[in-house]
Amino acid sequence: MERAKRYNSGKPRLDLLPIDLMTGLSRVLEYGESKYGRNNWRKGAPATEQVACLLRHLQPIMEALNTDSREGLFDAESGLPHVDHMLFNVLSLRLALQAEMGLPIDTGTPKTFEGVKNQVDVSGGGC
Repeated sequence: MERAKRYNSGKPRLDLLPIDLMTGLSRVLEYGESKYGRNNWRKGAPATEQVACLLRHLQPIMEALNTDSREGLFDAESGLPHVDHMLFNVLSLRLALQAEMGLPIDTGTPKTFEGVKNQVDVSGGGC
């Protein structure tokens, strides 16, 4: 039997995203919706604020790792893992950098992008 044609070349492979991480992120979004209203996060916030929030969620994880205590892994207010809040913070930071510095949504494969005073090397990947 002949297979249906698909033109997926060059398109992002969203099937590579781990569903369990997406589930944790969606729980944070649900919590945010109940606290701030639907899609409040789409209004944006400064990149510096996103970094501050990310670091606030990182601090208890670091403390938990240094004390071998699992208690610090969960946010006291929401009950959700700090790391899931950090996933949201990274998403929000990405949007803020797009708005504030012209970071393109889809960088494709180039190692630099236009829109920032100096060309920025984004080839490092990972950490």
